[in-house]
Amino acid sequence: MFRKPILMISVCLLIVSAAAGFDSKRSASVTPLTDFSIENLSLAPRFASAEICSVRHDLGPYWLIQHWVTGMELYKSYQDPSQSCTAPYPFMVEEVDIVMFFNRLCTLIVSVDVETADLTVPSCPVPGNLLSISSEWMYVIPGQGLYLLAVPLDSAVAVNGPYFAGFYISNAIDSSKGACVVTDSLTALCTGYNIWDTTIGYIDLANNDYFDFPGRLILFSVGTTGGSGGVQPAPSITLLQPKNNEIVIGPLTLWASETAGSRIIDFVRFDRRSSGGAWTTIGQDNSGNRPWRNGVDTSGSGNGYSLLFNYSSLTEGLYWMRAYVEDTLGRSDVDSHQVTIDPTPPDVNLINPTPYDSICHPLKLEITTADENVTQVRFDKKAAATNYGVTMPLLNQSRYGDIDGDPNDGNHRASGEFGDYYCGPVAGAIAIKYWFDKGYIYCMREGVNYISVDTLVERLAATMQTRANKGTYDDLFLNGMQQYILTHGNELLFNVYRQPSYHTFRTLFQERELVVILALSGTPGLYLVASGVLGLADGQGRYMTTMSDPLTGINASLYMRDGLNGAEVYYGNSWHPVDMIFTVAGYNHTVTRDLVGLDASSVGGWSYDWSASNMVSDSLYFITATATDATGRIGMATSLTRFVCQSYLKGDYDGNGVGNIGDVLYLINFIYKKGTAPVGGAYRVDANCDSEIGISDIIYAIRYFYSQGPEPCY
Repeated sequence: MFRKPILMISVCLLIVSAAAGFDSKRSASVTPLTDFSIENLSLAPRFASAEICSVRHDLGPYWLIQHWVTGMELYKSYQDPSQSCTAPYPFMVEEVDIVMFFNRLCTLIVSVDVETADLTVPSCPVPGNLLSISSEWMYVIPGQGLYLLAVPLDSAVAVNGPYFAGFYISNAIDSSKGACVVTDSLTALCTGYNIWDTTIGYIDLANNDYFDFPGRLILFSVGTTGGSGGVQPAPSITLLQPKNNEIVIGPLTLWASETAGSRIIDFVRFDRRSSGGAWTTIGQDNSGNRPWRNGVDTSGSGNGYSLLFNYSSLTEGLYWMRAYVEDTLGRSDVDSHQVTIDPTPPDVNLINPTPYDSICHPLKLEITTADENVTQVRFDKKAAATNYGVTMPLLNQSRYGDIDGDPNDGNHRASGEFGDYYCGPVAGAIAIKYWFDKGYIYCMREGVNYISVDTLVERLAATMQTRANKGTYDDLFLNGMQQYILTHGNELLFNVYRQPSYHTFRTLFQERELVVILALSGTPGLYLVASGVLGLADGQGRYMTTMSDPLTGINASLYMRDGLNGAEVYYGNSWHPVDMIFTVAGYNHTVTRDLVGLDASSVGGWSYDWSASNMVSDSLYFITATATDATGRIGMATSLTRFVCQSYLKGDYDGNGVGNIGDVLYLINFIYKKGTAPVGGAYRVDANCDSEIGISDIIYAIRYFYSQGPEPCY
């Protein structure tokens, strides 16, 4: 996304010949909408104000207006805050939204504006004088679908009566993109206008010479009542990652949260310095777009104020990391943490066995690591129940978010309450209550008194700013949980993993025994808490799970699978990407594993020849490798495996009972194209028993199949 200043009034930008839009406008047609699922593509964080109000007069999407949108045109919609907002004036207009449909990938360059309502003819208002205009923004429409395009004004504008909101598209749009504006089902004169040529001027969309719209344009504005939105708070920044005093030993995404709710943030910059050195800029993020999860609306997308930091060129030692924020008024704030950075940490790559391998003895357990100071690698096993579950609290968000003193009336947003938006604080409360039941009491204790779950939920909702935002942002979820835990005994550990795979999820949940909170995007965006896993993948690559669902208060059975960018969960008849998972653990909770063996020497690589154990055939096991370096830092990697001991024909890698050239192709596919491991386990690829996997094993197998060499080792 980019934006650039608009230097001229929007109408003056319409330097287009009348002929450019004639043919398209005259060929317009209507099609009824059959799918009302709308994806939110907001270009700025939502407001943090209890007085927020949408000035919207339509009945909702009903008609698609096809073959009308050409681009390089301006749409206008009459707005009267008194029809939808309590005590509306003065009203601060903050944002203009439009609903549009697209048939395929499309780029839009857009801006929005606010104009007075000219009431020369009181019964038919028309656009008047310009009051405010935004910078120009770029949208990339990802594909076919219905989208809410929300664009902020650079500066909120105060109005004391009706006005017009404008949405300007400055680039031409090819007809193949299938761009459509959307209307409701009620025709109304003098409510919506369009201009695409200055010689033609504005036309009333409901009464013109080209095509009369069968309903009101879905174009509206959002702002705050009483004028409170006009003065934005000074920015406040919190550095979320890395944590203070953290030892950084793996990939690092710098992540900060602007917690004041300012809507005029210019940028967030990330800096570093060594102890006693000068600050050096790592980079900056100009977009705070991030998912917004409330169990009702589309989540949106983005990573918030974040930056992937490659620190491989740094020397090991202490560093200060800071986040610096500045708004468009020049006001700033900063937050810094001291961390230890290890550019060559004991990160572990478990190359044998790999996830989902079938294993048998004898078996060589092997890892690689970039840390030259590793002193020991420990290999452990842990039996993994095929069906694994924990007793997770079941909390229904409809019991919370109460404002009228009646917690049993549904607490639905339609009644002005907040329960429908509470999946964030309720998911956090589920995790805290789980550990409370295991003896970690301080998160539900204030002074000498214990608090109820109801109070806990409201405490979390306050720290996560859920009511103000009518939902929960991931950065505020993380910051809220960390701050709450810190001020309530600090006996729980909180962490986050971005775009996890199913294997990562299962390892954290079952092997590490953590409480796992999944942040799902899509429609709606929501949080779920894992409570069980059932078996392995079915024939469609799906894994059955159970989740404590804050939206319903039940233990829901849901499919999970690996998508293109990580795990996905099938919820509400659609697949939802898992943007990230948050984990909660008790400080003193330990995981019991069985030692398999140790390697205290890097000679010949870090490995262990495993020859025997008391493992149960056709059962699942987690195999974990833990590397420890000379400074005491550790790194871990785990593979979920199936123990299946049976004899395989040497050279028969595809398991069809015959060794031939087809098995060579199978090896090539596995080694160079990340194909399926040989039947019996990846260790069988080592045809020449040199503990290395590569072209030499392929050549070895070829010679064997043509009777020119000895048989493979496994």
